[in-house]
Amino acid sequence: MNYRKSVLLTRDNHKTIKGEKKGYITYILYMSPHKDNSKKVNLCPHASKGCSSACLFNSGFGGIYDTVKEARRNKTEWYLSNRNEFMLKLDKEISLALNRHKDKNVVFRLNGTSDIRWEKIKVRDNKNIFELYPKVQFYDYTKNPIRFDIELPKNYHLTFSRAEHNHDIAMDILSRGYNVAMVFNKELPKKYEGYKVINGDEHDLRFKDKKGVIVGLKYKNNTGKGGRENNEYAKKSGFVIM
Repeated sequence: MNYRKSVLLTRDNHKTIKGEKKGYITYILYMSPHKDNSKKVNLCPHASKGCSSACLFNSGFGGIYDTVKEARRNKTEWYLSNRNEFMLKLDKEISLALNRHKDKNVVFRLNGTSDIRWEKIKVRDNKNIFELYPKVQFYDYTKNPIRFDIELPKNYHLTFSRAEHNHDIAMDILSRGYNVAMVFNKELPKKYEGYKVINGDEHDLRFKDKKGVIVGLKYKNNTGKGGRENNEYAKKSGFVIM
């Protein structure tokens, strides 16, 4: 397959569109999560079983259209088969997006449905993607606690994601002044275990959030094949806070 024709970044996300009302245009890179690739490489190495069941890969357009899933798998196959070429294409698309919206605030989220440590990948001139664009804001969610123990690029904001297997780790990271995303089943509480809960569904501009808060997200049902079973497990496992 000619992966070079693939478009890596998209603006087609209802929550990031909300951010445009706040003056930000968001581009996201969606890939296939976990081991959903021919090489069985885990792109979400810290994901729990509950997280896997609840993955947004099977929600929204991904849950409705097989073509959307296939496009995301193709991006992953390209990344795994020729990382250098993939990263150069990503570099080019970021540059084009910035030129296209010169008078706008443009931000990027590279782990839409993956958990890759982009800060460790060199693109060109021995620099990672964040170092190539030091004045551009990048952000992601992650379940990798190690990333909160190292110095990250100043233009890269991370929100930790709580799951059923890392609750204590999540609370420790929260106590250190970082933000933690938590998925709730019903209405968001004003506080949870003593920490303020903000509505993370109002927009996706996590770098704008106050520090030391819980980013509350309402559970989004899987709509694809096996969705009912996955939804039940996500709630029963403790991934979703009931």
